[in-house]
Amino acid sequence: MSDNLATRLLSGDAALFEGKSAKHALGWLRHTERYLGPWLDDMDANRPRRYGRTLLLGMGGSSSPARLYAESRPGNALAVLDTSNPDTIAATEFAEATVIAASKSGTTVETQALLAHALAHGLDPVDLIVITDPGTSLAELATALGAFLVYADPDTPGRFSGLSPYGLVPAFYAGWTPATLREELAACELTHDLVARAIEEAGAAANDVVDGWAFYGLGGDPITSGGALWLEQLVAETTGKSGRGFIPRVGPPASGGRPGDMQRLHLVSVLLARGLGVNPFDQPDVDGAKRAVLMLLSGDEAFDEAPADPAATRAALAASRYNAIQAFAPLEAAADVAALRRRVEERYGPTTANLGPRYLHSTGQLHKGGPDGVAALQIIVRPRSAPERIVGRRYSFHELHLAQARADARAMRERQRFVAQLFVDDVAEAAQLLELQP
Repeated sequence: MSDNLATRLLSGDAALFEGKSAKHALGWLRHTERYLGPWLDDMDANRPRRYGRTLLLGMGGSSSPARLYAESRPGNALAVLDTSNPDTIAATEFAEATVIAASKSGTTVETQALLAHALAHGLDPVDLIVITDPGTSLAELATALGAFLVYADPDTPGRFSGLSPYGLVPAFYAGWTPATLREELAACELTHDLVARAIEEAGAAANDVVDGWAFYGLGGDPITSGGALWLEQLVAETTGKSGRGFIPRVGPPASGGRPGDMQRLHLVSVLLARGLGVNPFDQPDVDGAKRAVLMLLSGDEAFDEAPADPAATRAALAASRYNAIQAFAPLEAAADVAALRRRVEERYGPTTANLGPRYLHSTGQLHKGGPDGVAALQIIVRPRSAPERIVGRRYSFHELHLAQARADARAMRERQRFVAQLFVDDVAEAAQLLELQP
């Protein structure tokens, strides 16, 4: 049976998977063939490089591969801005930097808003690289600006894009060369041995499934580790739907933390989804929250506020299957959020955590569409910077950040998930409200 499965995977048999998405979602199987030859050399030769500092504007599969590549090159000058937090953005200098704006759809609200802000705050279009699929509005903007435009593979979902321009272009700015990339990514070549290894690994993980769900060990912490963040999205968004899914959490076994592990883990994730009987290539519960954000920002709905009851929150955390900390805080608070996650887990049991709105593009699908029994704690840190309207929009990053938190809370409650919102001045205040002693 495994030999037949391996043969079908090697041939790109879309009939292996639930739903109709696979017909246009298996491009990643051939990315080593498509991108590791002359394309890689041409891209390196022609890319903008006036400055040593690089900023990546992107979310989810358009940014997490960059963190993975950068993590393998300590001391690199690539910074990933995968946030809408006003304090982080206010502290970011966009002048005299190469800027990469990446969005598969071209309509990602964070990427669009960040790019508009960057262009109004010192970014010269000659230093702008745009990575997007053909035919998007972002591609049209790049052409109009005279930016360096890179088309990606439209037959590849975002979370499977690490071996495509979404990962490879930022990798150059993280210190990789064509030679070192080819050496590292040789392990991603689609071979029978690679597929057989993925089948074995997925089978071992499936042994833990009970009633359609199981935990999946990431090894590292996705708040502070680029490799764990990339893997968290891959597993959560690929499997977490129809009330089933693997819940990624900090802990063993470490399933891989280098770019050379990506193709094997792509295969493992789709095999896990196949075993659960869910479509690996869609994210059906994400769109509702996105629409709610736009409704709030358009002024058609009020910013409702329902402050959390600390006692009820503690009770819900204790009774849940697992907990999710969703911290709408500056990127600079990552270490504090990671420490809070550890303390919550020690007191209340299995706990995942990440920064908003980053998690919306990672575990957001799982929280709403995956196994029930999750208790979510939204920690909204009040911004300290002054609001500034985003050029070309009627709202500020303050309003966008808050709308994303509240829209996701609303979407989760509509799915009968428990969500508590804590409005605080810093992450330490949230620990005090939960009566977690230092």
